[in-house]
Amino acid sequence: MKLPKLSFTVLDTETTGFVPKANRIIEFASVQVKNGKVTHEYEHLYSIDEDIPPHVQVITRIRPDMLNGQPPLMEQREEIWNHIGDETLIVGQNVSFDIGMLKAERIDLTDKPWVDTSMLASLVYPELASYSLGYLSQVLELNHEPAHRALGDVHATLELLSKIWERLYDLPDEKLNIVKDIFGKSSEGYRMLAKVLPEKGGKGVLWEEKACRPEPCRRTTCCVSRLDSAHRDTSTVTILEDTLSPCTLESLMSSCAQDTATVHWIAVKNLEAAVERTNVPEDARVLYPPFLLPEQKAVDALLKQDFFTADEATLAIKLRWFSPATREDIALHGDEKDIWSGRLAASEHSPVYLEQFQNLPATLLLDHRQLLRFITDNAHPAHAGMQKNSAIIIDDASMLEDTATKAYGHFCAVTSLRAAAERDAPLTSFVDLLEIWIEKVRSSEDIHFLEEQDFGLPETKGLREKLDLLLERHDLPDRTVEQLQNLYGILHASLKGNLVWIEEQRRGSAVLHAAPENIAHLLTLHLYKKHSTTLLLPPHIDPLTEILPVEIHHKITSQEQEHLPIHFPDRTLSDLFADPPTGKTIVLISSKRMIEDLFVRYTEPLEQRGTILLCQGMGGGLGRMQAEFAALDGAVIWLLTPWMYEGVELPENLAHHLIIDSLPFDHPSDVIIKARSTHFENAFTGYMIPRLKCRLFRLLRTFCRHKTERG
Repeated sequence: MKLPKLSFTVLDTETTGFVPKANRIIEFASVQVKNGKVTHEYEHLYSIDEDIPPHVQVITRIRPDMLNGQPPLMEQREEIWNHIGDETLIVGQNVSFDIGMLKAERIDLTDKPWVDTSMLASLVYPELASYSLGYLSQVLELNHEPAHRALGDVHATLELLSKIWERLYDLPDEKLNIVKDIFGKSSEGYRMLAKVLPEKGGKGVLWEEKACRPEPCRRTTCCVSRLDSAHRDTSTVTILEDTLSPCTLESLMSSCAQDTATVHWIAVKNLEAAVERTNVPEDARVLYPPFLLPEQKAVDALLKQDFFTADEATLAIKLRWFSPATREDIALHGDEKDIWSGRLAASEHSPVYLEQFQNLPATLLLDHRQLLRFITDNAHPAHAGMQKNSAIIIDDASMLEDTATKAYGHFCAVTSLRAAAERDAPLTSFVDLLEIWIEKVRSSEDIHFLEEQDFGLPETKGLREKLDLLLERHDLPDRTVEQLQNLYGILHASLKGNLVWIEEQRRGSAVLHAAPENIAHLLTLHLYKKHSTTLLLPPHIDPLTEILPVEIHHKITSQEQEHLPIHFPDRTLSDLFADPPTGKTIVLISSKRMIEDLFVRYTEPLEQRGTILLCQGMGGGLGRMQAEFAALDGAVIWLLTPWMYEGVELPENLAHHLIIDSLPFDHPSDVIIKARSTHFENAFTGYMIPRLKCRLFRLLRTFCRHKTERG
């Protein structure tokens, strides 16, 4: 293996959970390397005075009896220190997690230099779909033995570092010099790497494309041809029955492009995914939302810094290497995403965003939220292309209730504000106070609705005053100002007609929301009464009145429907796992708790039969699960909730089966569902059932995008 000529220690921990102090370390492993040679390996189990959660036992394969007779970690601190070493660089996969867990056990490595192999991998392997160790081990053929254990992770991490180092050596001079320049201004661990990089570049790295351009749609039916006579009618909303065909959107754009006398605004729910999987006509234009575009002033300010944090450094290198036109042009990973969202992304007033609306072609592709926001702003340059001979066509319109809720509300992620506050003392102080206020107000609730008493707290008043001062500043990036304005909207929101809440997300990150309780009147006021509108909705389902009020006149245009075989077998999940199907199977389970239970019960028995079980919440987010599901060979079963499955993007011709275990109703305790249910005399038949039918259609359509021919 080619390794840096440094003294370094690769380490990993196995733990009972993700939260320092609340969860415990049950295994530690390390490998010491000096001058490119492994000099020492170490691993040890530790007893704890609590149970190992069942799902952790399955993930780690560490059972309670294996800890019997083992010392508690507190008695082994000195030994662990000895195996880490004094003058050494710490190396690990997502190593900040291990450092945090070790610190909670009073082994404080925070002053030691460190590097994160997952961030380095995202730098030199931009073409890969995930940077989890499991996925990297598979696609890069790393030695990951013993599987599921700390020492196995250490072995795989060491080999990953070797492959990263080989790619760094292969970089051409221009790219290599950028790495040395920026790493030389970063944290100590990355400065150490910069010093041992080669003086001259190598043969060059042929970056692989992340995805080929999609094949043109082979479907010949033009799904909008019947709308030509009516698409400029502002007195009637046209409902175009959607189809399960993956080609519907592409066919829609092709048909619109033929009508050059009309500007067609085609809005989709997820713009990035739509562009990735669709062959966009050359004469069409994609209108990217501000958060996907870089604000060049902010990018330049980042690149001119005299010092970079570790995450700033890898992001700065990617920015200089690739000069991205959009966020999707670089492989953002880890906390780089918060830096982009908090500091680098454009705002709704940025020239890079607004200039997209000049000299508009006949066909435009954009996202729901962007469209819904600017139709309320008569000063927006988009309105020049909406005055006459224009048509708005909304794909996936059954999601309008959800997207309009976000478009007409406010959203603020504390992690993005924290990233924006780097090296800004007043903003850092404000974010500290905001987090303290959040903890006081939510009182350990995962979701807390703000009440009048919360708005009346002295701490809330103090936050508002400090926020007012921040908004008077003229030196903050536009994106940061926009985030603070969103927070202003939340802290000053009226509880009459609005829902305001704090949501605690995974690993302690908080998000603040404010949303209107009723969005139908907003859609009526700004969309249906002003613009010729076509909604693509599932066939044979009465329109959702939270999207299209009964007083709005509409007409329905039918389309030929794709055939998808659907069966209702008399089988249970137990039957499925007792006799698993061949190929790749997706199973939708309505409860995360049930998924965890199935993971515990069936992971190992299925492995013994040659079937891999992937489960939501049992190791990484959606991107990691998608990548692993696509990369795994043989029989695979993937368990996830219907709500997560709606956002899944997989290669074509991949999945063999979709199994829906139970009807995916909205949970009645959901804050917005609960509030809007009061608008109906019978919420079950008038609200829940129509939403259920639309969700079932979307689930089937998602499957049709990546199913095999006989799936």
